[in-house]
Amino acid sequence: MLLFKRTLERLLLVVICVLLVGMVCLMLWQVFTRYVLAAPALFTEETLRFTMIWMALLGTAYCFGTRRHLSLELLIYLCPLWAQRVLAVFNGLITIGFASFTMLLGGWQASQSAMTQLSPIMQVSMGMVYLAVPVSAVLIILLQIVNTALVVTGRTSPTGPSEETL
Repeated sequence: MLLFKRTLERLLLVVICVLLVGMVCLMLWQVFTRYVLAAPALFTEETLRFTMIWMALLGTAYCFGTRRHLSLELLIYLCPLWAQRVLAVFNGLITIGFASFTMLLGGWQASQSAMTQLSPIMQVSMGMVYLAVPVSAVLIILLQIVNTALVVTGRTSPTGPSEETL
């Protein structure tokens, strides 16, 4: 279970880094073509926007996996260890529920309804862009299940980033 989690997190990190490097290259190309060649490349703005959407949502899944997302943990730190575990499991279940119903089901419906809509410049299906929401939802659900199981079994702390991700 821990090997699966680490492998998935590293894979996510590699994909996010590749997307970021691609965005930097595209942005440099856009600046070069606009100011040096005086003929801006039209596809770069749209590609950057779509890449940013995918990178942000995959980054969200990575943050949930490593438990480094923004959270308010004052109540958890004030409780005894058994209550911390209960709150961590409750939080995990709420996250899984939100990711399942809102992101996965809603994102899938939005993606499917936009499959015939094409982007103005690159003529890419907008459904493929919107597919980032259900894909990240699946990743969040998987990683949150593993994190919750690790907390329940006592293999990781219910507060903050787990030791195995440091």
